[in-house]
Amino acid sequence: MKINIESLKLKIRPVSKNELDAILNVYRQCEDFLALGPVSTASKEMVMQDLAFSEQAGGVFCGIHDDNGKMIGVLDYVPGHFEGDPGCAFLELLMIASPARKQGIGKAVVEAFENEIRKNKDITSIRSGVQVNNPDAIKFWLGCGFRIVSGPTLMPDQTTVYGLQKDIHN
Repeated sequence: MKINIESLKLKIRPVSKNELDAILNVYRQCEDFLALGPVSTASKEMVMQDLAFSEQAGGVFCGIHDDNGKMIGVLDYVPGHFEGDPGCAFLELLMIASPARKQGIGKAVVEAFENEIRKNKDITSIRSGVQVNNPDAIKFWLGCGFRIVSGPTLMPDQTTVYGLQKDIHN
């Protein structure tokens, strides 16, 4: 999948193995988010674990690039058949580097992602999760039309999350 967001001059595309340093740079600029979980410092090992987890889950791990080609965020998602449900996609991770926040990028990425997911007529919902100790993210996701459908749930990594869902109609 490749997505262009013309209004913000952004490109979203799957990452390649040689972009590990760029991904790590984004993670380091998101340590305020990472600090809410069990490991607050970004590392190559963390990035490699996330990439491996995405691959095992059937996910698509993407970089979000500005008009100069610089990676300013990441988006990881499962395009369908999440937890065996053929009508469900899952947004696993959205992180925008701190200097690029509060510019509408996150919302534009979510909208572009939803438009891409809608191309599969079988998908009827998108699920995600948000840590209960992240009020800004909760507000963001609710503002994007998601609703809390479960939780709080203690996850294996010891974070506590609300389950989110957005029904989509094609």
